[in-house]
Amino acid sequence: MLKDADQWTKQLFGNKAAIIRGFPQVGPLQYAVAVWQNAYHKRALYFNVIGQNIRLAELIPMLKQIAVKHDRLQFSSDEATSTITQQLRQAGFQVIRHTAMGTYRMLQPTATIGDIKTRSQLTATQWQAVVQLSYQNYVSAHTVNPATMTQAQFEKALSDADPQQPGFWVVGNSVRAYVFWFEDEPGELTSAWLGGVKQADTLRLMRAVLPLVQANYRVVNGEFDDTDPYAWAVYRRLAIPDLHPLVTWQLLLR
Repeated sequence: MLKDADQWTKQLFGNKAAIIRGFPQVGPLQYAVAVWQNAYHKRALYFNVIGQNIRLAELIPMLKQIAVKHDRLQFSSDEATSTITQQLRQAGFQVIRHTAMGTYRMLQPTATIGDIKTRSQLTATQWQAVVQLSYQNYVSAHTVNPATMTQAQFEKALSDADPQQPGFWVVGNSVRAYVFWFEDEPGELTSAWLGGVKQADTLRLMRAVLPLVQANYRVVNGEFDDTDPYAWAVYRRLAIPDLHPLVTWQLLLR
């Protein structure tokens, strides 16, 4: 079943922590479901399916039995290729988010906005200001599926970003805007968790930073949620549109 699946789906079903179930219970295997949890969003139980003749009505009772500590089910797929979109609607699922992957347009250097720092150049006070602002923005962008991790847990995840990439506009100890970069593949740089005090600040930072990283990387792209006003503004202004964004559906259980 996974032979022709995209890399994202293969990764989901390859998750060692996921529960994998095949259907039907008797006869040739038609489809399979992967079920897992997210340590940052503990209130939701996540699932995805692969195969043919998928019957969501058969899956939901099983998922509800597993979701003892969860108050919602969450499913994501490329809406253009999903075979269960209609079934999701009939079961009461609602679309809560679109996630786009877009390659940044090539930008020419613009006038400087002041001192742009890398993570390794920030003082301890400046770094804590970045952590606090980015955590607040992350929580605000995920109210439909609330974030349950602490600021300390979020800081640990932020620390995995490349410390040598330019991404922080700090004036004194005041954070104006930030972007975290991850080199997912050799020669490819991806932005995540970008934001600022104002959308205009974030856009100014990205216009200043992009030419710097584009000079050193073959591909520079980003992941953008439409529930995040800062990231979505950058996506609409500076990235090539994603024709098939990931659509996230949710069903409240209580």
